[in-house]
Amino acid sequence: MIISKTQLLNVLKIYNKGDNKVEKAQAARGAARADELAISRESKVKQKAMHAVRQADDIRLEKVAELQEQISAGTYTLSDDEVAEKMIERVLVDRLI
Repeated sequence: MIISKTQLLNVLKIYNKGDNKVEKAQAARGAARADELAISRESKVKQKAMHAVRQADDIRLEKVAELQEQISAGTYTLSDDEVAEKMIERVLVDRLI
């Protein structure tokens, strides 16, 4: 199963939508008090995950090198059915997520 960078970002966006409601409610209650910032452990983990997703490459270098060797040697083959199947699979997965 291949999970694209776009899919990860979409999941994290959905996950973060609920946090905004809590932050707004807390901000309204604490307006009279001094400013205070507290980052939960969960938020720190999400922040690290977002950073890792943004920095991650979508390219698998080992796979690229293997394919380049096959193409150079003339041994690379790919059927039309495989191409069509992967195209449809990606469209369906992207629509579901």
